[in-house]
Amino acid sequence: MKILLSGFCLLSILSLSAQDSLTILFAGDAMMHQRQLDNTRRGDSFDLSGYFADIEKEVNAADIAVVNFEVPLGGKPYSGYPAFSAPEDFALALQKAGFDFFLLANNHCLDRRTRGLVRTIQTLDSLEIRHTGTFLDRDHRCRTYPMLLRKKDFRIIMLNYTYDTNGLKVDTPRIVNYIDKEIMKADIAEAKLFNPDFIIANMHWGVEYEQMPSRRQRELAAWLMQQGVDLIIGCHPHVVQPMELRRGKDGTSDHLVVYSLGNFISNMSREHTDGGAMVKVVLGRKGLHRYIASAQYSLIYSSRYKNKQGKEDIRVVPATFGSEKNQNSSFSVDSVLIKYVNKTRLFLKDNNKGVEEYVF
Repeated sequence: MKILLSGFCLLSILSLSAQDSLTILFAGDAMMHQRQLDNTRRGDSFDLSGYFADIEKEVNAADIAVVNFEVPLGGKPYSGYPAFSAPEDFALALQKAGFDFFLLANNHCLDRRTRGLVRTIQTLDSLEIRHTGTFLDRDHRCRTYPMLLRKKDFRIIMLNYTYDTNGLKVDTPRIVNYIDKEIMKADIAEAKLFNPDFIIANMHWGVEYEQMPSRRQRELAAWLMQQGVDLIIGCHPHVVQPMELRRGKDGTSDHLVVYSLGNFISNMSREHTDGGAMVKVVLGRKGLHRYIASAQYSLIYSSRYKNKQGKEDIRVVPATFGSEKNQNSSFSVDSVLIKYVNKTRLFLKDNNKGVEEYVF
């Protein structure tokens, strides 16, 4: 009886192990323009309580939630484009919404020069928000990069690189991760020494406002996969670009490329920039086999409305929001949301490969 019971327990454990999964949610460019600063300022602080209320539950449901933090916490005076400096309230609002991993290697990370880079790292550390892509010095990079995340017994490597920093150069000994094949190849080789379940490269790349990925993006994605990267998640163009889920020789999905998630939150109003996509990836594990169980996207939109002070405010809403009556939104705002969702949905339906939409 004891032997049978032990066998039953072993089968149960194996069954549970076979169903092991980890959910990661990726969001695009989080930005804070001057109008956002002006309209949410309340004395010395900023009221961003409405920014993520409509998506907070979905973000918190993920095991890991990643966002491209495309503003430095450079201190006062706070400013928007072209040289951003966001208040700590912005990072706190994202953290409260459920985002627990920030990507910092982007073209705006040096907007407040090297001092802003250092202040961003130190502030996020004080808030206990994990991040990668920029570093205080070589020792800091050696100790924390490649970034290893442990969750539910999964070992996930997070890499992060940017194509440029708007022509600004970081002062020694500070470091920004730039897209450099020689450096990236060495980083990926080191990442493999951690025996990770998955290697994820978060790339700040591409051409702004172009809906289709450039040849350079496609070539670099292919090269990254050849080096051993499993998932490639892109940001920077400020518009959503196609997504591809690729299958291996055994028929299971083993690679994902998201060329651009578009904007997560911003005050941009150019066509296709007032929204973006969140991509939810379920990673699976069966014995020694690792695979992508599913990859889906949900469309989100930076909806404008009048706050209690009578000023234009923003909240990130899901695609389904346009079909609901909302006393705080005018018909004109809802119609713009619906137009964005319909056009983006059609574009992705025509160009995505294996990545379908889900709504929440």
